[in-house]
Amino acid sequence: MKSARVHAFTERPADIRIEDVPVPEPGPGQVRVRMLLSPVNPSDFHYVRGTYFQALERIIWNQRRTEDDRRVCFDPDRRVDCPVPPYALGGEGVGVVDACGGGFLASRLKGRRVAVAGGPPNGTWQEFTVVDAKRAVVVPDSLADEQAAMYLTNPLSAHVMIREVLHVPRNGWVLVTAAGSALGKSVVRIGRRDGFRTICVVRSGANTAELAALGADAVIETDRDDLLAEVARLTAGRGVGSALDCVGGRLAGEVVRCLGLNGRLVVYGTLADSPIEIPSRDLMMPLAQVTGFYLGNWMARQSPLKLLAVLRAVKRLTAAGAFHTEVGQTYPLEQAATAVAASLEHGRTGKVMLRIGSR
Repeated sequence: MKSARVHAFTERPADIRIEDVPVPEPGPGQVRVRMLLSPVNPSDFHYVRGTYFQALERIIWNQRRTEDDRRVCFDPDRRVDCPVPPYALGGEGVGVVDACGGGFLASRLKGRRVAVAGGPPNGTWQEFTVVDAKRAVVVPDSLADEQAAMYLTNPLSAHVMIREVLHVPRNGWVLVTAAGSALGKSVVRIGRRDGFRTICVVRSGANTAELAALGADAVIETDRDDLLAEVARLTAGRGVGSALDCVGGRLAGEVVRCLGLNGRLVVYGTLADSPIEIPSRDLMMPLAQVTGFYLGNWMARQSPLKLLAVLRAVKRLTAAGAFHTEVGQTYPLEQAATAVAASLEHGRTGKVMLRIGSR
C-alpha cells in the first residue's frame, strides 16, 4: 500500500516520501481502516519537524531517562511513547473499517464509515491504517466525507477548551488568536449558540468579513489595530475573562494584558515558534492564569463515561453546523509533500485535504 512517511525529523516538507509498505494487520481491540480523506493540520507538521518530541524532552518526567530506556513519553507513567521516525504521517481522517482484530467494540465497527484519531507511527496518510477501536467513531450518513475527515481534532479541542476547561459563562468575553483558523471559527459559532461574546484576533483583513458574518462580536486586525486599546474599548476597560491562543511569542504576552481580574488564557499552539513573553506582574496583579492544553493528554485523563458525553456533545454541535470547515485545496496522497507546503502558506484560507481512496 502507499504511505506518506518521513525517516527523520526535518524542516522540509519535500522530505516527505511516498513509499510502498505492507498492509497492516489489526491486533486485539483494533480495527483496520481503509482511508478516504485526511486533512493537513498544523499538528501534522509538528510530527515532521519533531516539535512534540523536542517539547517532551524538556518535561520533568522525561529527565531521568537511562541508557536502557531512552524513550520520550507523553505521560508521567511512561505508558505512551512519543514516536520517532521512520513513521507514517497523518493525525485524523475518515475511512471504512475493513478488518477487526477481535473484541466487542471492534467487531461492531466492521464495514462502518468512521472518523479516526490516529497519528504516527500508524498515521492516516496511507491507504490503510490501524487504530484502537476506541479511537474510531461512526459518523452520520448525512455528513459529507470532507467534514467527516475533520470530525474529531478541532471540534473536540474547541468544545473541551470552551466548555470543560474555561467554562465560559453566558455573556462572558472570549478572545481568540489566529481566529481565521477552523478552530477559531468554531469558537465563534459556539459563542452564538451558548451566548458568550467573541473577540477575534487576526493578522490581516483576509478573514474579517467571514468572521463578522459568522457572528463574531469584534475582529481586531493586528497589522493595523492596537490590540490592548481595542480590547479595553470593547470591554469598557474590564478585559476578557477567557482567551485562547495558538500563536505564542509576543502576541501571547499581549493577550495576557487583555485579561481581566481572574482571567484565564489557554495556550494550545505555537504558530510563532517563539517563547511567550510575560512579565511576572502581568500575571500577579490581575490574578491571571495561563494554562496549557494538549487534547491527547486531556482525553487520556477522562473516564469512559466522560468521553462518551463529550463525543455526544460534539455530535450535536456538528449536526448544528458549529464545526463546518471550508476545504480550500485537495491533493492526492502522492502529493502529500506539496499539500503540507500549501498548508504552511501565510494567508491561506480553507483546509488542505488529502484524498487517499474512494468509496
